[in-house]
Amino acid sequence: ATSRKRVEGEQKVASSQATKQPPTRIHIAGKSRTQLHLIRKIFHAFTGVGFASLYEYFLDRQQSLIFYGILFIFLLTVETLRMVFPHSVGRLALRVTQLLLRSYEKEQASGMIYFMAGILFCVFFLPKNVAVLSTLYLSIGDPAASACGIEFGHLGPKFSNGKSLIGYLGGFVACAVLTYFYYIRSCIFSWELVAVSIVGGFAGATLEVLCSRKLGPEGLGGPIDIDDNIAVPIGSGLVFYAVTSACFPNFCQPL
Repeated sequence: ATSRKRVEGEQKVASSQATKQPPTRIHIAGKSRTQLHLIRKIFHAFTGVGFASLYEYFLDRQQSLIFYGILFIFLLTVETLRMVFPHSVGRLALRVTQLLLRSYEKEQASGMIYFMAGILFCVFFLPKNVAVLSTLYLSIGDPAASACGIEFGHLGPKFSNGKSLIGYLGGFVACAVLTYFYYIRSCIFSWELVAVSIVGGFAGATLEVLCSRKLGPEGLGGPIDIDDNIAVPIGSGLVFYAVTSACFPNFCQPL
């Protein structure tokens, strides 16, 4: 009888353990850096162009700092809550943003935090035209470089961080064209303007190829381990402003 009771007790314990299920976790694969992830790139471009257009046409510097600052605080709060409460706020946030996520962003802060931080820095510290251009380098030049590298990078040499020369050239052309058309609206054509456009292409593309977080299962990133969403606008803006101020101070002759 004692043996029978012991067996029944062990069966009850085993049964109760079997019925206990671990907390349900959302399975969101996310996209890696080696995948095109077109939806993310389109969202990235439209968001950045929208922010740049707001500052260019509708908001002055103070208004932009307030608007972008409030948005940054909101996003930072959501990201913090997502990390602290992964099974409630985190679950909801991942469901809403799953189409835009990189695979490593499930456990790390999303690129939007760095995106807004980079824009805030540029608006606060740089002249308006440079801040607008550096935002466009991030929102157009960065996706262009990524798309060219992913689709055609195998046709040329690659760098040690997995990025390619063709991707770099795609970003260079995109940023140079952006710079030219930004200034030609109000400046007379000159070879100095062409040179400034080349500087813009170099600044935007070089920061993109040098900077990215060393995260994700594909093991890519770097060599400078900084998120490109903050490195590209800040770095390219500073380089562009320094070179143009020193070498081409009067390149833009008004129409």
